[in-house]
Amino acid sequence: MARKRSSVSKTAEQAVKRSHPATVILTIVFLIVGIAAGVLVSKQLTKNDEFILNGEKTVQMEVGGAFVDEGATVISFGRDISSGVQVGGDELNVQQEGIYQLIYTVDDIRWGEYQLVRVIIVGNPEGAEDFLNG
Repeated sequence: MARKRSSVSKTAEQAVKRSHPATVILTIVFLIVGIAAGVLVSKQLTKNDEFILNGEKTVQMEVGGAFVDEGATVISFGRDISSGVQVGGDELNVQQEGIYQLIYTVDDIRWGEYQLVRVIIVGNPEGAEDFLNG
């Protein structure tokens, strides 16, 4: 059983058949140039962007010591959005020996789900050497 083609399908096929080879080549060239320009502009807009921890990634301290969080620096599309950094993770208890992790995130389209982790070692708990040597 033969299937009838719609008038839209017939018109599209006829338009493709009538396309001049130069038109097809120019379309492909403009597509490639557009993609390359988009990549270059994107790289230029984000070349100085960063999401880094201020201070040390791993901090070792004595039980009962004072910890001052140095935070993180976030540059997104050339703007400093460090004030939007959120800190989560473990609740730090400097009175109790242990290994704690602070997780830094920012709600930003550039950085999305990206996270940074600071490890705080209070006292000398088991497993601390893994963080200090690695």
